[in-house]
Formats: sequence, C-alpha cells, structure tokens
Amino acid sequence: MRYTGTKHNIPRYSCWRGLLDNGEPRCIAFGGLRVDDAIEEALLRVVEPGAIAAAAEAEAQAANRRDQVRDALSRDLEAARYAADRAFRQYDAADPENRLVAAELEARWNQALIRVGEIENKIAAHDAASRGHHRCWQRASRRWPQTFRLSGRRQQRTPGSRSASCALSFRRWSPISTIKPPRSCC
Repeated sequence: MRYTGTKHNIPRYSCWRGLLDNGEPRCIAFGGLRVDDAIEEALLRVVEPGAIAAAAEAEAQAANRRDQVRDALSRDLEAARYAADRAFRQYDAADPENRLVAAELEARWNQALIRVGEIENKIAAHDAASRGHHRCWQRASRRWPQTFRLSGRRQQRTPGSRSASCALSFRRWSPISTIKPPRSCC
C-alpha cells in the first residue's frame, strides 16, 4: 500500500513482490478510495444497529450517574442546612454578656452558612450542566448519523458531534491497510 496525491493522502494498492524478488513488472495496482468506501459501507451495515443501541445505553448510564451525583449533593445540602440551623440555635442561646463565646458561635454559624452557599452553587452548576447535556442528546437524536466514514478522509456525524460533552466517535481506521494481497497474484 502506498499513498499518492499532492498531500500523500490517497491510498493506492499495488503488488511489488515480483519486481522486488525477480525484477518482473508489477502484476496489479489499483486506487484505494472505492475499495475503502465499499468496505466502510459493509462494515457500517453490520455495526450501525449496535452503535445506536450502545449510544442509547451509554446515555442512560450517564443519566443514572448524574442522578446519583444530584442525590449526593442534595444529601450534603440537607446536612449543611442542619449544621447551619444548629449553629444558629447555639449562637442564639448564648449569653450576649459572654463576648468570646458569642463571637466563636457567630463564626461557626457564618462558616456553616458559607458551606450551605457552596453546596447550593454546586447543585446549580450540576443542574445547568445536566440540562445542557440532555438538550444536546435530544437535538442529536433527531438527526441521527447522516454520514459514517471510518477513514481519515471524512468525519463521522454522530449524536452530539457539535458538543464535546456527548460526542460519540470512531477512531480513524482504514480496514484496507490490514489486508495483504493474495499470494497467487505474484
């Protein structure tokens, strides 16, 4: 296999064994674009139904993980609010005459309120990210892959190809590069 063209990106298959071993002319040579396209199409006819199911399963698992994170954050928020409420009650019950104790209890109450605010911000950021991911998946599922190409010449369009958060892609791969010419031709 050789690459030709001005950018050396067009595959060409040729048998050089006879030339290298015995000085004979090449026995066969042909362009690789059509061969690559035919193999890609055949491969994708087999792979496509599984790819759709795998993408749907991956999205369901990701949604489950997002729900678990949201539940954990909610439990953290509940605990932080309880701690803040408890700190307030302790501060409120303190004798104002005892300034050192009141100052310490007020500092604890303020720390607890800061913690509540931090967790609320985490929840808001998580919810915003989850909504964006869900919209991306819905938008992508309406226009399921228009073109599949595995070689480096064309890019694959998949659900979420415009957004990195939900992109599904195949690695660049050319199945032809692994095929050897039949021994009978040389």
